[in-house]
Amino acid sequence: MERSQDGYVERVLTRGPDVPLAWTFEAEVTITPEADGEVRFAELSPWEVDADSEGRIYALDVGGGRVVVFGRSGRVVGSVGRPGEGPGELSEPTALAVSRAGEVAVYDFGAGGVVRWDPAGGLPALERLEPVFWGPELELADWGYVYPSIVADGRDGRVVQLVVAAETRTGTLAELTQTTVAASFPGCGLGGIPVEPIFEPQLRWDRGGDVVAVVTGPRYEIELSRGGVPEREVVRDVEPRPATRDLALQEVGEGLELTAPVRCRIPPAELVEARGFAHAVPAIAGIAVAPDGTIWVRRTVVRGEGDPPIDVLAPDGAYLGTLPPGSPNPVAFAGRATDYRVVALEARDTGSTDIVVYRVER
Repeated sequence: MERSQDGYVERVLTRGPDVPLAWTFEAEVTITPEADGEVRFAELSPWEVDADSEGRIYALDVGGGRVVVFGRSGRVVGSVGRPGEGPGELSEPTALAVSRAGEVAVYDFGAGGVVRWDPAGGLPALERLEPVFWGPELELADWGYVYPSIVADGRDGRVVQLVVAAETRTGTLAELTQTTVAASFPGCGLGGIPVEPIFEPQLRWDRGGDVVAVVTGPRYEIELSRGGVPEREVVRDVEPRPATRDLALQEVGEGLELTAPVRCRIPPAELVEARGFAHAVPAIAGIAVAPDGTIWVRRTVVRGEGDPPIDVLAPDGAYLGTLPPGSPNPVAFAGRATDYRVVALEARDTGSTDIVVYRVER
């Protein structure tokens, strides 16, 4: 590992092959929608699940206009919100964020802002976000919100910023310019639709405590900030793969099924031809910051290549090792820095999603 200083930002570089990290994971709790009449949602996305420092799990029931709260045993212990357009009600909820203290925040497009409940369950406040929330992810820290916003969207691309919105200031932590192309799908009667090329880099980020980790390009480069101030850049010499048409075809699988505005199927070759593909497969597909400050980095695999490797980095950016194949991909962490569990989403054959909580054995 090499450390260097570039202005006020430290650079941490790790070279060499993967080092196996002998951690194991034991599933302690599985929350299945069909198991309880109170749990009505069937599918969940990562931005619809969160946890607090007491180990409670929160899930956004989009159709039910509420947030369901599960205790450490996986049983429903309460809920916040209800369907509607009045105070404390949700009409178009889209993203959930929970602070370590148990504050609950939901971005509601119908309300045009964040509906936020304090841990005591009092009357929630409605808070507007400027710049405008784009999402889908939302994070709630003790000092404010972190979320993506689009600041420019044109024919050739869009500019996405990662925004910190606090009482004392609003600023930008990172910025990503994404290419878009006007795609036409004659078989479905569609033309001039702005889409991203396959493998186009996405804004990958997460917050844990005061630390925000963000990736803005195809390389294994992670920017860390603390309290909104850039602190260090973490780099590993894992090179992104050059993208090819064969890899793009593999990634799109059987093509794309559309249900609106018309019902039709776009074949793989037509999809790749219309969208094109970026010059490289991004090295990083996801990132998560645990309560103890460790950074979990999910590397990219193309569809059909098996489980993605997950690296674990120390809070200072040092590479600790790579988890065993099949390790859970964290969407949240439940508990405190000295005792936390990994919260993962796992698809079932029925098409629904289980929330599975794992104990970590180091």
